[in-house]
Amino acid sequence: MNEKVIAKLAENYCNLERTLIEELKIDEQSDVSSAEEIWQPVFQRIVPTKYNVEKNVYIIDSHKEFSQKVSLAIYDEQYTPYIFNYGTIKYIPIEAVAGVVLCENENSRKLIQKEEKKETWLQSIQKLKTEMNAYVRIHSGILDINVDSLYKKFICDRERYEKQKGKCTEPNCKIREPQTQNRTSTRPVTILCTTAVEEHLEKNEFDIILSVQDEKLKKQIPKEKDSLDDWNKCLNHYRLERYGDEKIKLKTLAGIDNSEKNKTSERTLESLNVMKDNDQNVLLSLMFQLNQLLMLINNPIFFPHQSYVKAFNEVNNDGRVE
Repeated sequence: MNEKVIAKLAENYCNLERTLIEELKIDEQSDVSSAEEIWQPVFQRIVPTKYNVEKNVYIIDSHKEFSQKVSLAIYDEQYTPYIFNYGTIKYIPIEAVAGVVLCENENSRKLIQKEEKKETWLQSIQKLKTEMNAYVRIHSGILDINVDSLYKKFICDRERYEKQKGKCTEPNCKIREPQTQNRTSTRPVTILCTTAVEEHLEKNEFDIILSVQDEKLKKQIPKEKDSLDDWNKCLNHYRLERYGDEKIKLKTLAGIDNSEKNKTSERTLESLNVMKDNDQNVLLSLMFQLNQLLMLINNPIFFPHQSYVKAFNEVNNDGRVE
């Protein structure tokens, strides 16, 4: 009986996939895609309820940069409730965003290609930077989070550790190593839902690519065989070289130089594929794989109030509108 229930649960995701394919085939005939309307309930169904899945929004950061329109944004409203509104248009801070989805069909992609833009959709996401600048109370007390203070404390703790390590000769002697930061610059998981997949695959641009081929839903993850340790590094310590003078401090806080030493996991996303014979249950596999990545991101970086206030004040005081 238990095996029958498991089989029916798996079959339910196959049925959902067949319905999804039929909807996407109809949408493909339209010059103006409604793919985000089709994909939104799918993602709402497979991500935890702590996340909102909002369509047609923009992502913003405290450096006064913003993305192109995002078809679907998966974001944590509980930890970062600051959604900036301009009429019905929503701007979501990058610190809250755990996933972004670009939805398109063949016709809508041709229209995008005709538009002259200085950056691609994905580049407009990748340029956004989270900021470590918060003042919060945690279980151990008040924590002032900023790069300079964290770095100063880390260096002091490291120097103390090195001095004590030489004096610790007893077998049971334990010395606490300086604590690195589990996140320094987060980025969202990037997902492409399309019927024009070949061009994107050549560049391995997106984390997850979903497409309809030969009447079936196909899922491709270019880095599916990578260790979850590698995924953790690219999601929680993303491109620290973008931070200019702070990059050395951030790399030190992240423990990047010791990444090989700390690398222990052999887990991969590939191991989370659900198979029946040689066929993959795509949506059920996607649920496990996407939620594994969301668990790596977990709760967002604490919201940097002061950084966003600074951005608003700089614009207001200069009399500029950006």
